[in-house]
Amino acid sequence: MGLLYSSSANYICYTNNYELKGHVKAMSLVDGSALDVLSAARDKIHLGWKLMADPLYGNFKPNQQPYRTLVLRHPEDGAAADMESLSLIENSLAVYGASPVRRLPGDLPADMDADFRYLDFVLMEDTFRVCGLLFSVIERISGEVSL
Repeated sequence: MGLLYSSSANYICYTNNYELKGHVKAMSLVDGSALDVLSAARDKIHLGWKLMADPLYGNFKPNQQPYRTLVLRHPEDGAAADMESLSLIENSLAVYGASPVRRLPGDLPADMDADFRYLDFVLMEDTFRVCGLLFSVIERISGEVSL
């Protein structure tokens, strides 16, 4: 059985990774930390939206990865908060909240920051495809970003 691809009208992407602009549909750019992205998504989850991937994808600790991208699916009419999504986002917020050091976008050297933006994209690329959110692919060639 192959992957089912969905209409992008049912999804929204919350991210602090500005490099995704122009590559991902239905994107809400969060000006802030990964914790701010998680908080914005939690607000939507309380309204019935559902997470499409684990918020701690990639198994990075808050002091390692400054970028975070989440995809949420629009709730069906009258849907209550998805308990699995709520549990995942609350756990993620606790992990980030307990970290004494949180990386912020742009606080690493430029080449490392670019690598983390690209890594964030690569880890979410399949979710973007399945949800019909991908306009174009971001590639990394010899340390350069190719759009």
